Amino acid sequence: MGVVINQASKNAISILIGTILGAVNTILILPKAFEGFEEGWGLLKVMTAYALIFSQFFHGGIPNTVIRYFPQLTIQTRPAFLRWAFTIPVLGSVIFLLLFLLLGNDTLRLVQEGDAALLQPHRWELIILTISLIVFYALNGYLSAVLKTTVYQFLNETFLKAWFMIVALLFWFDMCSFETLLFIYVGGYVLASVVLLIHSLQAGLSFSRGEFPLQKKELYNYSFYSILDRGAAILVNNLDIIMVGMLIGLNEVAYYTLAFYIGSVSLLPQKSLLSIANPITSKAIAEKNDTALHDIYRQSSQVQLLFGGYIFVSIWVCITEILHLLPNQYQEGMWVVFFIGMAKMFYMATGVSGGILVYSQHYRLNFRLNLILIFLTIGTNYLFISPSLFDMGITGAALATALSFMLYNSMKVYYVRKYFKITPFTSTYYITILLLVAMSALFYWQPFLNYPFVAILVKGMLTTALTFGVAYYFKLAPEAFGMLARMKTRNK
Repeated sequence: MGVVINQASKNAISILIGTILGAVNTILILPKAFEGFEEGWGLLKVMTAYALIFSQFFHGGIPNTVIRYFPQLTIQTRPAFLRWAFTIPVLGSVIFLLLFLLLGNDTLRLVQEGDAALLQPHRWELIILTISLIVFYALNGYLSAVLKTTVYQFLNETFLKAWFMIVALLFWFDMCSFETLLFIYVGGYVLASVVLLIHSLQAGLSFSRGEFPLQKKELYNYSFYSILDRGAAILVNNLDIIMVGMLIGLNEVAYYTLAFYIGSVSLLPQKSLLSIANPITSKAIAEKNDTALHDIYRQSSQVQLLFGGYIFVSIWVCITEILHLLPNQYQEGMWVVFFIGMAKMFYMATGVSGGILVYSQHYRLNFRLNLILIFLTIGTNYLFISPSLFDMGITGAALATALSFMLYNSMKVYYVRKYFKITPFTSTYYITILLLVAMSALFYWQPFLNYPFVAILVKGMLTTALTFGVAYYFKLAPEAFGMLARMKTRNK
C-alpha cells in the first residue's frame, strides 16, 4: 500500500489543481460565457459524452488487458505482446471512422430535432475527439501497468481542464466563434494524446514481432469481456447527459452539467488512488497473494470513503450558498448535487471491488454486472426524466444514476465476498460513516445567503477540523497519516 499512497499523493496534486481549475471554469466562467446560449454548452457536453462512450467500445478493452497480463511477461516477451495490444485500438479507430461516416447521422438524431441540427455539422470534431480518446486510454493502460501514471493524470486532470478554461475565456470575451471554440477544444485532446505517446515511448513502450508469449484466444476473450469495466462508469456518467439532451433539450444539459460537476468533485481521492491501486490488485491476484489483496481492498475502500466523504460533506453543507452565487437558472441543481454526490461516495466506498473481479477469473461476471448497470441506467433515466412519465427533469437523471450505482456496487461487494471471502468493512469503516453523517447533521444549518463566502469558509473550516481531528484520533487512515509523518520527518 505504500507504493499506492506514494504515487497516489503525486497524482492528487495534479487532480487537485485540475479540480480547482474545473470548479472555476464550470461554476464561474462557463455559465457566463454561454449565458443566453446554454444549448452551445450542452452541445459541447453531449459531443464529449458521445466521444467518451464510443472510445470505451472501440479501444477494445486493451487498457485492462495490458494491466492484467503485462506483469506476467518477461522483458523479452513484452514488446511482442504490446505490438498485438496496440494493434486493436488502431483497428478500432479505423472501424469507428468507417461506421460513423456511414451511420453517424442516425446516431446524432437521438437528440431533439432542433438540437440535432446544431450537432450534425460538427461530425468531424466528434470523430477526431473519439479517436484521440481511444489512443489516450490505450496508452494509459500501458503506463498503469508500469506504475507510471503521473503524466497521464497531469494531462487528464490539469492540462485538459486548463485548456478548456482558456478556450472558455476566449469565447466569453468574443475572441473566438463557437466553431473555433470546438476546434481548439478538440485540439487539446489531440495534443494530450501526442504528449502521452511520447512519454510512453520514453517509459519503455516498444513493439516487435518476436514469439508471442500468450494464447491469443484467451487475450481476445478477456479483452472483449473487459470492454465495459472501467468504461462502465464513464458510460453511465455520460448516458444521462445524452438522455437529458434527448428527452428535455441541450439547454438542460448545461444546467445538469454544472450540478453534476459539483457533486462529482468528491471523486478526487478515487482518481488519484485507483490509477495505481488497480495494477497492484492485478499483481496480487496473479501472484495469488490473498493477504496483499485483502489489504489493498480494505485500505482503498477506507481511504476513499474518508477523504471522498469529507469532500462531499463539505460541499453539501454549503450547497445553498454555492448555488446562490450562480445565475437563477442553475438553482434547480441542488438535488442533482446530492444524488450524484451520494452515488460517487457509494462508488468510492467499495474500493477496488471492480478491479478484483475484472483482473481475476471472474471477469465475465464483471462484464454482466456492467451490462446490468448500463441497462438499469437507461431504464431509470427514461422513467424519471421523460415528461410522459415521472417528469423529474435533471433531478430525475441524478436520482437514476444514484440508484443504478448503489445497486451495481452492492452487487460487486457481494460477489467479491462470495468468491474471495473478503470485505472492505472494518470498525474504522463504520466510524467513518458515523462521522460523515454527524457532520452533515451538525453543519447543515440555515444558510447565510447575505454572507455566502463567509458561510462557505466557516463551514469548510469546521468540517475540515472535525474530519481530520477524528480521523487522526481513531487512526481512520493510518497509511495516509503515516506518509505525512514521514514527509515531515524528512523535511526537518
